[in-house]
Amino acid sequence: MIEIKRVLFLTDFSDEATEALEHAREFADKFNARLYLLHVIDDATHKRYGPVTGDYHAFDKNAQEKTKLWLAQTHREILHNAPNCETLVERGELFEHVLRVVREQHIDVVVLSAHTHEGFHLHFISNLPEKLVRKAPCHIFVIHNATV
Repeated sequence: MIEIKRVLFLTDFSDEATEALEHAREFADKFNARLYLLHVIDDATHKRYGPVTGDYHAFDKNAQEKTKLWLAQTHREILHNAPNCETLVERGELFEHVLRVVREQHIDVVVLSAHTHEGFHLHFISNLPEKLVRKAPCHIFVIHNATV
């Protein structure tokens, strides 16, 4: 039997990612595994983080604060403050940071949606899961959202 102790869920806070979270939670529940919620800030100036005035540091600080808030909200409202859950925020290139977290946290399974925020969909589908399948030392589950 496959042993799964750590599940990583990658989110961009889209509706599709939120739907895919249910699969990650089911993995964690079924195997009594720790669930990590990860968001990688690859562009602190992206509109998803809202308008900000100031230099890049102001954008970066805003993106980090919003991400921490949204991850905490997800943990509280969707996962009902599950005790075996940890939130992670990374900044930088998406693939590099996902792979780093996988290695550092000894992740057994990565769960991610096949669709992400507008404008990033094709890059995400064609590159990230494919790269993870080739390079990550764990299983990768890409969730197709029927509503997409």
